[in-house]
Order: sequence, then structure tokens, then C-alpha cells
Amino acid sequence: MKSHSARLGQMPVLPLIWKMSAPSVVSMLVIASYHLVDAVFIGRFVGPVGLAALASSIPAIFLLMGFSLFIGVGGGTAVSRTLGKEDMERANRILGTMLFMALVLGVVAMVLAATGTKQLLLITGASEQVLEPASQYLSILLLGGPLSIFTVAMNNLVRSEGNAQMAMFSMVTGAVVNVLLDPVFIYYLGLGIGGAAWATVCANLVTSVIMAWYLYSGKSSLAFHFPHLRFKLSIAREISAVGLSTLVMHISGGLVQSLVIRILLQYGGETAVSVYAMCNRTVMFIFMPIFGLQAGALPIIGYNFGARLIKRAKQTIFYGMSICTLYLLVLWLFIQSYSSTIIGVFTNDPVLLAEGVSALEKLAIVIPVVGIPIMVVGTFQALGKAKYALFLTMNRTFLLVLPLLLILPSKLGVDGVWYAFPIADSIALVINSTCFLWVLQKFKECPDPGVDEPILQREE
Repeated sequence: MKSHSARLGQMPVLPLIWKMSAPSVVSMLVIASYHLVDAVFIGRFVGPVGLAALASSIPAIFLLMGFSLFIGVGGGTAVSRTLGKEDMERANRILGTMLFMALVLGVVAMVLAATGTKQLLLITGASEQVLEPASQYLSILLLGGPLSIFTVAMNNLVRSEGNAQMAMFSMVTGAVVNVLLDPVFIYYLGLGIGGAAWATVCANLVTSVIMAWYLYSGKSSLAFHFPHLRFKLSIAREISAVGLSTLVMHISGGLVQSLVIRILLQYGGETAVSVYAMCNRTVMFIFMPIFGLQAGALPIIGYNFGARLIKRAKQTIFYGMSICTLYLLVLWLFIQSYSSTIIGVFTNDPVLLAEGVSALEKLAIVIPVVGIPIMVVGTFQALGKAKYALFLTMNRTFLLVLPLLLILPSKLGVDGVWYAFPIADSIALVINSTCFLWVLQKFKECPDPGVDEPILQREE
């Protein structure tokens, strides 16, 4: 086994979290920057219509990202647990099944790009006024779907084997390409919103080439062989069991985004949708480091769980929660002081600027505590407790966010949309924490390392 996998069970926990999460945080920020940079250049060079078209594409982008992470998170956590047990042959078979699933879903995305983007946009709430530019943007992104899915899935895999630096390098390289090409395609070549999509596809191509080279170079703990490139049902079930919660989270997130766009059009028109595009990209950028920390912690928790090093797994969980809370508290203070500067990056339109500042400050009310429920869901994924992760994910969306979005705007108008999310997050904090503390009691019943008894009863 490569040294970067063995250290998951040997290196002191806090430095290991930093070593694993720092590259993951950078990688997640890079993913967010793809969309953030697109929004900035579109807002500056295309204008409010371009921002509204960008917002209208968010539900479909959620769906694409959901399937990518379905493979990446599900397969990655399976690999980290398998490496903890030193079963290299099965880890290689997991890689092959992940690649097969990514290939199939990538082809589906390309077919959708050629046949159904306008219909998809109408279903998810896009208005007729922005249908054409939104379709142009989304069609190009879906055409590059195989590259996007491969990039996200393999980055999760590489982090799960303990080589977060490689994952970071590939993503940072892609981000640099995206930033350099955005103004060239959008402004100098006159491609408008479609240019932003082409820049993202080119960036994903560069990242995919780097990841493919790494898997073939022999530097990975895993070894890809073409006979492994096939669908193995037992492995697909294991990937699906854990990845399903992430997929459901993104599908439900897409449903929420679709409802948000419809409500904003009803109560605030295209201006409100443009404001949402700016706030959505900003909030995504803020929260991506949390998902990066989660991604860095997942292989540590999963590996030590598989290796029966329970104390290390518990330390990782609590350190992760503490770091998330401190980071988000600092960001909350920054938003309160510089919200107008943040929104001003996207636009100099006075109406959009004023409404954007107001919306961002409302959305950020309870940001400091949101990292805890996110880490709870990630912990259940790492432990293979898929049912808990799925329940908590569905609970926030279907029992909290959606009802609030249906109720509050009728009384508060557009502000009802902005307040729905912090209220839902506050309630989710209580529910997720209670569920986690209840499950945590089972850790006390775990045997010491080296005892050949099951640690936690796995779900069927």
C-alpha cells in the first residue's frame, strides 16, 4: 500500500486533517470558482439578462454535479474503507466500476445536450425571456458532461486514497485555465454566455487529462486495468448506498432551486432572479471550504473505522466540526462588514446592488452553525451508515426548506425566499445534532483495536 494511504491511520489527527483538508478545500474552492468567475464575467460583460439566464441553469447544474458526486463520494468512501482493510484487489474493482458508471452517465449528459435542454429549462422554471441564452449555456456544459463527471468522481477517489495534493493540483490547474479563457471567450471572441460554458469545458478537459495520467502512472495506490472497466452489481450497490444521499441532496437541491426561481419570478421578476444568481454563487463559494473539509475528513474517518481505530475517528469528527464553526463565524463577520463590496464584484447596477446586499445579509444570518449538520451527514457517509445520511439530507429539503418556501413568500414576498434557508438550517442543526449524539453512543460499545468483532452493525 502507498504511504499516502497508510498515514491515514498513523499520522497525528489534527495535522492529518490539515494535510488532507487543505488541498481538498482548495479543490472545492476551485470548483466554486468555475461558477463564480462565470457569474462575474457574465454580470460585467453580458449584464442582468445573462445573470438571470445563469440562475435559470442552476437546477440542471445541481443535477449534473449530483450524479458526479454520487459516483465520487460513494466510490471514494468505499475505496478508503477497503484500503483500511488492505484489500487492494477489491479497491481496484471499485475504481473500474466507478469509471464505467461515469462513462455511462457522461453519454446520457451528451444526449440530453443534443435533444432536451430547452425542455429541461422550462420544466425547472426558466422564463421565456432567458430561455435562449440559458439553453446555449447549458447545452455546452452538458456536451462536456463526460469530462465534468470524470473530473469530480476521480478527484474524490484520489482524495479518498490519501493523495489530496494531487487532487488539488489537477483542480487548481483547471481553474487557472477557466479564469484565463473566460474573458477571451466571453468578451474578445464575442461568444457571450456560451463562452463561459466553453471555458469551463476546456478547464475540465485539462483536469481530466491530469487525473487520467495519474491513474496510469503507477503513482496511485490503485492500479487500473481494462478488465476492471465493467459494471459489477455488488460494488455498484455499495457505491449507491453511500452516494445516494449525496445524489438525493443535489436532486432535491435542484428542485429547491427550481422552486426558488419560479417564486422569484412571481414576486420580483427577472431582477430578483439576477440577484439570486449573484447570491447563490457567493454562498456556494463560502460553503465550498466546508465541503472540502468534509471531503478531507471522510477518508480519515472511513479508513480508521475500517482499521478499528475508533478514537482517531471520533477525534476527526469533533475537530472537523470545530474548524467549520470557527471558519464560518469569520465569514459571517466579513459579510456583515463588506456585503456591498462582495455584490459590487458582479455588477455596478444600483438596483441590483441594493437588492443583492439585502438578500445576502438575510441569507447569511445563521451561517456560523451550518457546518455542523454538514459534517454530521459526511460522518454517516464515511461510516457507511447510508440510511442516516439519506434521512438527514431529505429531512432538510423536503420537511424544512420546501414547506418554508411555499409558506413564507406569500406573506413576505421575495424576502420570504431569503429567510427560508436560514430558518431551515437552524432547525436542521437541532435535528442532525440529536441524531448524531444518539448514534455516537454506540461508539462506546466498540472493541479495542485488534479485536475481531464488528464495530457498528452495518445496514443491510
